[in-house]
Order: sequence, then structure tokens, then C-alpha cells
Amino acid sequence: MLKGVLLMVNLLLLALFGWGTVQQIKNQQATNQVMREVAHNVELTKQLTEETNRQLAPLRETSATIEAMNAKLAGTEGKLQNMNRSVDRVIASEQKIIDGLDRLNGSTRTVVGQLETLARQNERLVPTAAGVSSQTAEENRYIQSLSGLTNTSIAELSELNRKFKWLSYLPH
Repeated sequence: MLKGVLLMVNLLLLALFGWGTVQQIKNQQATNQVMREVAHNVELTKQLTEETNRQLAPLRETSATIEAMNAKLAGTEGKLQNMNRSVDRVIASEQKIIDGLDRLNGSTRTVVGQLETLARQNERLVPTAAGVSSQTAEENRYIQSLSGLTNTSIAELSELNRKFKWLSYLPH
């Protein structure tokens, strides 16, 4: 009778072990299915990210061009500012010359008139050059802002691609 009870207990334990193994196999199959779906989705994400990077390639070129333009615009702005300072110095010098020529005899009045005409032309040039300088500075700020946003987008997409790349190594 003790053998019978032990045999029944062993059979019950064997059945319980078999049932647990079957449940584990079912759970593993479900896990495998989920992992196949994840791997498939990771592959789709990888393809989408690669396509996004391909689509952003022209933006990288544009960003490089804009950066080159920014450098040139900054140089142009500096040259325009130097030119404005030079024009201001020229105007100041011409005024001194005009004042000196006014004190000269009547034969120099023709030369004084010509210098006054030149001074008026230079005075009209100063506001125009200042407006160009202001506009150039504003455009430079907008281009720098756009360049920063483009670089941020490229960096974030590259980081995302790098993070998803390891998922492609998971079993399919």
C-alpha cells in the first residue's frame, strides 16, 4: 500500500511536471511570437530611419552651405561696418576741407561747391549702408537659427538610429 501511495504521488508529480512543461512551452511560443513581431517592427523602424537619413542628406548639404554663407555674411557685415566708419571719417574730413576752402579766396568757390555735392552723396550712402548692414545682421541671425535647428534634427535622428540599431540583432 505504501508503494501504491508512493507510485501515485510520483505519477501525480510527473503529471504536474509535464503540465508545467507544456505551459512553459506555450508561454515560450507566445514570447517567441512577440519577439518576431518586435524584430519585424524594429526592422521596419530601421528602414524608416535609414530612409529618413537619406531624405535628410540634402539638408546636411544645405546646412553646410548655410554655414558657409553665414561665415561670408559675417565677413560682409564686418566689411560694411568698416566701410561705414571709413565713410564717416571721409565725411568728417571733407567737412574740415569745406570749412577751410570757405575761408579761401573767391577763386576756390567752384571747388567748394563740388565737394559739397560729394558730401551730400556720401550722406545719402550712409543710411543705405546702415540699412544693408542691419538687414544682413537680421538675415544672419535667421540663418544661424535655421542651421542650429537642422543640426539638432540630424543629431537626434542619428542618435535614434544608433539606439534602434542594436534591436536589429535580436532573433527574428
